[in-house]
Amino acid sequence: MCGILFALNTKRDDFGKRLATLKPRGPDEHNLVIGKDFISGHTRNCIVNPLSGSQPIVDDEWVVLHNGEIYNGVNITRDEHNENVIESTESDSYFILDLLRRKNPINVPSFLDGVFAYCAYNKTKKILYVARDPVGVIPLYMVRNGDECWVSNELKAILDIGEPEVCHPGHIYSIHSDNSFTMSRYVKQYPSKPPTVNYESSKIYEILEQAVNKRVYSDVPWGVLLSGGLDSSIVCALAIENEYLSKAYEKIHTFSIGLKGSEDVKRATEFAKFWNTVHHNVEFTPEEGFAAIEDVIYAIESYDVTTVRASVPMYLLGKAMKKYGIKMVLSGEGSDELFGGYLYNHKCPSAEEMHHESIVKMDRLHYHDCLRANKSLACHGIECRVPFLDKKVINYAMFELAAKDKLSHTHPEGKKMEKWVLREDFSLLLNNNQSILHRQKEQFSDGVGSEWITHIKEKVEQKYSNDYFKRMQAKYVYQTPQTKEALLYREIFNKFFSNCEKTVFYTDNTTACSSESAMKWDKSFVKDPSAQSLK
Repeated sequence: MCGILFALNTKRDDFGKRLATLKPRGPDEHNLVIGKDFISGHTRNCIVNPLSGSQPIVDDEWVVLHNGEIYNGVNITRDEHNENVIESTESDSYFILDLLRRKNPINVPSFLDGVFAYCAYNKTKKILYVARDPVGVIPLYMVRNGDECWVSNELKAILDIGEPEVCHPGHIYSIHSDNSFTMSRYVKQYPSKPPTVNYESSKIYEILEQAVNKRVYSDVPWGVLLSGGLDSSIVCALAIENEYLSKAYEKIHTFSIGLKGSEDVKRATEFAKFWNTVHHNVEFTPEEGFAAIEDVIYAIESYDVTTVRASVPMYLLGKAMKKYGIKMVLSGEGSDELFGGYLYNHKCPSAEEMHHESIVKMDRLHYHDCLRANKSLACHGIECRVPFLDKKVINYAMFELAAKDKLSHTHPEGKKMEKWVLREDFSLLLNNNQSILHRQKEQFSDGVGSEWITHIKEKVEQKYSNDYFKRMQAKYVYQTPQTKEALLYREIFNKFFSNCEKTVFYTDNTTACSSESAMKWDKSFVKDPSAQSLK
């Protein structure tokens, strides 16, 4: 994981100070390239080819900054010991430069297989191209003021310039010297009608195995985030099964976090014992979690309740993983959005509704789980890779797989568990482990221990009177906090990012992470980001 910062037509003299805020994302290298009308800066976390691939990348025509991984940008071969060998003179980022030289710059993102946020400035034509991956796995923001334009992975590097905006996933921006710009979508829209291709056994296994395999190469220590739930167990098992596994340690290291006695810690320990991984359980107390909230909000740059709740344990886990020298981890984000995994989906009335919900959840993923997985670990110098959000997995789940096969309790063939297609495809790989295959969905912030959420609610009740809460609701007219917990997060956010509230998506009209429209599926649904009310 790296940090990128690009400034066009700026006369400010604090670029270095702003770039320094991105050093946690890239603790290994910090480089600048300055031109007549631009400044570009990069902070690098060296994971592949550590001694090569420095950025910014510069030639006679282009200046390129890239954060992410381009999986079709390197050639992976095997040596006589069956170890991964990366055949690349520099790094995967140079593939972007190669495409810019050969293709229309507007079309370059469509040729990339991976996750990315990049800036590419054509010094001759004076055009800045800014692109973000299709789902928004990598964060990216832009702020424009007069003819001045700044682009960064994080808000903290572009504060007090103007009102920042989120760069749309799946789009590329063309920004000219007068700061005028056009925005083009380079990925196709999700289909308006539900796909109808019936679930085919082993199909998901095949494409997800490829997704994991392309993400396990690394020249530095790496691990797997393991909650003991279905998604992380699948990712971990596929990584272990990779015949040509690239790892810095003799065995894979797995990591879980939770309150003492929590379900996630218990299940993850059982799974790790079966697969013989080097497992690390990190325990935290509700008091430790609450004390970390301010640091977490500064790291993730969000005040959304669900995102903050889940980011706290992930932030604390990243802090622990850093002590083991871990620089990259695999995680199971995206599965629930793609395959109907949330508990409220049990009540989904039709395939049409399920498809619509999947689209809404995927379109918003960059505000929530992608942001959490990236920023709560990047602040510790750790990159999070997410195989379920691979290009081919998304294409299958959103464009091919029949939406009816994402239904669970309302499936036309009878009641099924959520994500039943995954459970069937990976039952053999998971050795028919019933504690995993039959484990009901646990949201991350719930699985680590429900006492954590209860403690937050008790603390905010002590902190805010009802009168003060009502006054603050009148103050925050945009996405007004609907609970005292939401007010706490908003006040902390505004302390650091006072002009950035529109970069966050928050709503109280949700049950267990549902969209607003899904709230209408059942009269029993209550407004609560937690899934406790659905059990």
